[in-house]
Amino acid sequence: MFKKPGYDDLITALYLRGDPYETTDAVFGVKESLVFNLEVINEEQAREYGCIPSTKLIRYDFVLVPEDEAMALRSQKAEEAVELIGGKRSFTIIDGLPVPDVD
Repeated sequence: MFKKPGYDDLITALYLRGDPYETTDAVFGVKESLVFNLEVINEEQAREYGCIPSTKLIRYDFVLVPEDEAMALRSQKAEEAVELIGGKRSFTIIDGLPVPDVD
């Protein structure tokens, strides 16, 4: 979980390639972009980080999206979802989510 003021919170998971459970995560759903290979730290990195050479390393770039962009996308997707429902109910978009209007 990553949090930074002005950015949308990021909650994610990474999956080790070759792990027996790599393709069975029922909560988040495994996507190829979240599957990684372990690297091995070289001697220079071992000195820099104070560990022994051959220590395993996970290298992954996480990207945070500004809050305003995330909210705009959430609202757009909510409106598209409401259209797919076929307009049987009236909805208001609140904080990027469709909320049914209650009579």
